[in-house]
Amino acid sequence: MDFITANVKTIYRKYLIASIGSALALSVYSFVDTIAIGQSEGELGTAAMAVISPLYSFLTFFGILCGIGGSVLFSAARGEGREEKAQACYTLSLTAAGTAIVLLWTGLFLFHDPVFRFFGADEMILPKVMEYAKWVIRFLPFFILPTFLGAFLRNDGAPHLAMTAVIVGGCVNMLGDWLLVFPLGLGMEGAAIATVIGSVVQAAVMCGHFFRKQCGLRLVWPHHFGKGIRKLGTAGIGSGILDLGSVFIAVLMNNQIMRYGGPTELAVYGVIAAVSPLFQAVFGGVGQAIQPLVSANCGAKEWDRVRAFWRLGLITSLALGVVFTCLGELFPVSIVRMFMDAAPETLSIVPGIFRSYFLLFLPLGVTVLSTYFLESILHGKMSMLTALLRSVLVSGPVILALPLLLDLAGLWLALPVSECVVAAAVLVYIKKRTV
Repeated sequence: MDFITANVKTIYRKYLIASIGSALALSVYSFVDTIAIGQSEGELGTAAMAVISPLYSFLTFFGILCGIGGSVLFSAARGEGREEKAQACYTLSLTAAGTAIVLLWTGLFLFHDPVFRFFGADEMILPKVMEYAKWVIRFLPFFILPTFLGAFLRNDGAPHLAMTAVIVGGCVNMLGDWLLVFPLGLGMEGAAIATVIGSVVQAAVMCGHFFRKQCGLRLVWPHHFGKGIRKLGTAGIGSGILDLGSVFIAVLMNNQIMRYGGPTELAVYGVIAAVSPLFQAVFGGVGQAIQPLVSANCGAKEWDRVRAFWRLGLITSLALGVVFTCLGELFPVSIVRMFMDAAPETLSIVPGIFRSYFLLFLPLGVTVLSTYFLESILHGKMSMLTALLRSVLVSGPVILALPLLLDLAGLWLALPVSECVVAAAVLVYIKKRTV
């Protein structure tokens, strides 16, 4: 098998380029939407996108939970030489993803208003939110399936098809944003329609894998259904919580901003809420690059190769963290101007917010990569704990406590502080218990 015999650096580069390419293009959806909406709708539109952002994270959670969880088990079984077990893992994952889609679709159709109020919308912002969100809800399956399918394509030896699908969908989305938002003047609805079309195209291109001779995915009857679901959840919950935790963090930040600041600060955070998922997705791309490689070698008990893939991923994540942090430290106002036509009083508060918040990206890559790595070597409980610590257990109290001491300045420092604590803890665990 390629994963077990190929040169470590060569196959790592192959999967890294494809995975980061997929992550970048996928994140372009909300990124480009926020730019288009900020330029056409102003600060109110950007604030609305800050409220919508948790919805994307929530949907991605289920795609990752079923996709990454199933593909970890899939590749580990192939590494053990148990092909029938691998196909049963794929079938079980597909069943779980379909069930999640039905439940979420129903829930959001019935309870969308309470959900977006919980995400931080007030009476002024909610109508803008619904202009966009109604289209996402109508086509909800196409916001879960690409994440799910992409995970299995990478584990079935087709990382470049996954990347191609996401890039094609992203290009369609960008073209649609320009056409529908500006010449046709459809505003937030136009941006949402463009995103839907891009997601549908992306899913369609990915489905082309099932008609290729190289496709190694097939449906079989999964045995021990209940036990399989538990294993799938344990294997995928850590990386899934990274995105679900983003919902918690965004909701808490939105509400704390409105408590200690107001719509102006929320609009600036709306830009951060568009940029942060892009950077986190790139870090996730590094984790997704090593996942099939580590899982297969873990199944084959090739521990030296497992350690080599971990070190390459860690170096990549740290280097990317430095680059992302420097962007916020050096060009805060330029980034905000790219997203919206901001008033002078808004621009005056941007440097302080960005230069504090962007310190987050130095340790973030470590925690994201660690979560994927721990899943890949079947340390599912520790992966889940790492994700919970960064998403809720450490970040939540710090977000609530620091503003009491430092007001809004403390709120912008809360996530960098909590992320450093979690990154240090998980590195100690990996050093002592795994590599």
